Amino acid sequence: MYGYLATPLLLAPVVLALYWLAIEADRWTAHLYGLVMVVVVATPSAISGNFGNPLLATLNPMVFLLLPVAWGSARQSRRAYLESLYMRAELAERTREEEARRRVEEERVRIARELHDVVAHHLALANAQAGTAAHLVRRKPEQAERLITDLAGTTASALRELKATVGLLRRPDEQGMPTDPAPGLARLPELIDEHAAMGLAVTVSTEGEERALAPGVDLTAYRIVQEALTNVGKHAATGTARVTLSYAGHLLTITVSDDGAGQITPPDGEAPGGYGLIGMRERAQSAGGHFTAGRRPDGGFTVTAELPVNF
Repeated sequence: MYGYLATPLLLAPVVLALYWLAIEADRWTAHLYGLVMVVVVATPSAISGNFGNPLLATLNPMVFLLLPVAWGSARQSRRAYLESLYMRAELAERTREEEARRRVEEERVRIARELHDVVAHHLALANAQAGTAAHLVRRKPEQAERLITDLAGTTASALRELKATVGLLRRPDEQGMPTDPAPGLARLPELIDEHAAMGLAVTVSTEGEERALAPGVDLTAYRIVQEALTNVGKHAATGTARVTLSYAGHLLTITVSDDGAGQITPPDGEAPGGYGLIGMRERAQSAGGHFTAGRRPDGGFTVTAELPVNF
């Protein structure tokens, strides 16, 4: 470049090359090559002094060479910014889809637990009542008639709860949505009466100051007591059971125990109590609590659930 005036036409190939480099290469590389070209082009013009003012002869090529570097770097930054926006939007969309799938799975599990608890409890009661009525129909027809009447009430209650649970699967705009509140510990006396009708005497005791429970915790507590008593009736081979509700601080501790000698563990190496204990454990954990179950040293079985009062 020595002896020639650094005009835009003369520098056009270098300008295009620097612009392409600023777009494709990283910023530091583009800046480094831009400074090198400024030194290579502007230094001969400043030294020769053949083109008038040395300052203008130096500044002109500097502007011509640094401008494409700055323009290309700006375009590269803009492109990177748009790519980051696209990736962020794609990630947000994927996250929303995964969250929606997770919520659907959780809702399916919750409804499955509700169906299991409703069906297992009421069918166990109905089976016991029907078997006892068939046994007493000839010797004690009055008691058999009373059991058959109770059986009708048990099946009607089962149908009501099944209708309410299956109704959760309907769309919000459908008519005939169930309006009955979810069961809670307030319905514990009804549950006790149902088991008393099939020969299981249940005593309930409360320790500490009774507190209002969050709706989800109230339902969880009721279902755990319901399933535990159903297991006692099916497996414990005893006529008595005890339910203790202990309120302490922000915790509700539920204990259901019996003195039976029946076999809780089913065949084929399944978990104790089959799906009943698994469902109770999952319910307690979903409400932010803990669940334990096991045999008592002096005989019988105990189920214990610790639930937060507000969750």
